[in-house]
Amino acid sequence: MALYNFQKRVYEHLMAGRAVILQAPTGAGKTRAALYPFLRAWEEKGDFPRKCIYSVPLRVLANQFWDEYKDRTRNFGFSRPLNVGIQTGERPEDPRLEDNLIFTTIDQTLSNFLNIPYALGLGQGNLNAGAILSSYLVFDEIHLFDPETTLPTTLHLLRLLRGVVPFLVMTATLSVEMVQSLAQELDAEALVLTPEEAAAIPSQHKIRRIHTVDAELTAEAVLAQHRERSIAICNTVERAQSLFEALCQQAGPNVEVRLLHSRFLRADRQVHENWLQREFGWNKTAYTVESAILVATQVVEVGLDITSQALHTELAPAASVIQRAGRCARYQGEAGDVWVYRLPVDDAGRPRYVPYLGEQKDICEKTWVALAERAGEQFDFGAELAVVNQAHREADQKVLAALQANRFYIADRIAATIEAQERGAARELIRSVDSRTVIVH
Repeated sequence: MALYNFQKRVYEHLMAGRAVILQAPTGAGKTRAALYPFLRAWEEKGDFPRKCIYSVPLRVLANQFWDEYKDRTRNFGFSRPLNVGIQTGERPEDPRLEDNLIFTTIDQTLSNFLNIPYALGLGQGNLNAGAILSSYLVFDEIHLFDPETTLPTTLHLLRLLRGVVPFLVMTATLSVEMVQSLAQELDAEALVLTPEEAAAIPSQHKIRRIHTVDAELTAEAVLAQHRERSIAICNTVERAQSLFEALCQQAGPNVEVRLLHSRFLRADRQVHENWLQREFGWNKTAYTVESAILVATQVVEVGLDITSQALHTELAPAASVIQRAGRCARYQGEAGDVWVYRLPVDDAGRPRYVPYLGEQKDICEKTWVALAERAGEQFDFGAELAVVNQAHREADQKVLAALQANRFYIADRIAATIEAQERGAARELIRSVDSRTVIVH
């Protein structure tokens, strides 16, 4: 299969020793753009690192990529054998990073860089640090990196490695200004697809329309637009549960209604996800139910390759709305509609923004304005870029200013952590996570 123009440019920049920050729509072929340079160099024994570490923000994404590439069924025609591994907290299968192509989480990558590896004892910390410093590094979905912990540490790592190892940073939903600023900061090429370039990619040949509804998301609204497959996304588990119960009561016996949120036990969630992959996947001949509705929370924003004819979502920041919209008319030749609803209000009449607080409240309102201006229009990559820029530009500028202001503190903190191997620094430099032991007696 021939490369798209943007995939060729990624390859050319990397082979010329230039790092790249790539922004392209979901399904456009970013993963192929990332892996092609490595696999081609591996096949031809070219002048390129012999190891690729592919970092993502969530375990579910690492699992998804590993499932897709473990058997080399997506090897783009190359045939030289290589080992494909996975390393996450849930699946610590390559703790020493010995495989050739490794899918991992950003937490694992940063812990290795900081000389406090999650998968090894401190006495072996230099092993994985050496692997990081000598590999081709891919960072996917960087818009999901925590701007207070994960993102600053990642950027410092890349500043140190510019000109030393090749790296590629990828996103679908950062503002163009943010992409360009990061590229300047990292001395990298900013490669943002134009709407025309995106429209020329066959996978983008689909119709997805956007609508705003100045009311709360209800079961009646979902059923009014339902055909064979619908998805409804709430911002909190409680509201998702309430909507699910209402749909179960009103949908009738011929519509199967499922619920998915973060509080399911892992085994139960896997059962539901397997059902979704079958009943909402690309292979419609595998469907076993005629009519189905999924009610979910943010857990479906990434990692689930599913589609629908109608997607209903509560208002959220533009980046999240776009990720959710990617589960409607996802595949080539499909058509669908995305309906965005106002948030419920509290007793004082104030919108319930939870879990989007602080700066994200303002982003939500700017998202509403940007979407309302385009109501009824086709929601293609050009529209997505415009909405993200309108809603996120100001917040992104603040993030960039904070990153610049804290740059030297972060550099000193990282240097001290590497030298002292201070595991406690992970809360500040990787992810702020507290753990609690609960004893049931």
